[in-house]
Amino acid sequence: MSVPAFTAALIASQSNEKYTAEVQTAAAKVDLSALSAAVEAVLAGDDDATVEGEQVVALKSGFEYATVLVKMLTAEPGSDEKLELYKYFKRAQNQTPAEPSFYQMEAKFKYNAWKGISHISEFRAQALYIQQVNTLVEKYGTRDA
Repeated sequence: MSVPAFTAALIASQSNEKYTAEVQTAAAKVDLSALSAAVEAVLAGDDDATVEGEQVVALKSGFEYATVLVKMLTAEPGSDEKLELYKYFKRAQNQTPAEPSFYQMEAKFKYNAWKGISHISEFRAQALYIQQVNTLVEKYGTRDA
């Protein structure tokens, strides 16, 4: 899988070496080999790439793990990094944010970021979210607990 920092954190979580009980519980639900195959398949495909069977479950579990792992970063990501996470999270959850009014600038940035990727599959969004978390773990590192 092309997300080595994420994979290392997952393995450490599954072996209860690091992180909180919440992170370890989320990690326990992830089948690493199926997740690796799912992420590679989806990222190698186009915007509407999908997976089937156990890879669907593994990708969803991996995404859910990524959402708790990102809270373990040693530093808070920057605005652009948070925006990346936001848009992939919303699309991965198949959520459509409300279109903001003209004066809601922060909400407008978030909406426009989401709208730019609203055409991609939920599976691709989950894989891209995992990839973004990997980048942040490499950049900032994680706390042990």
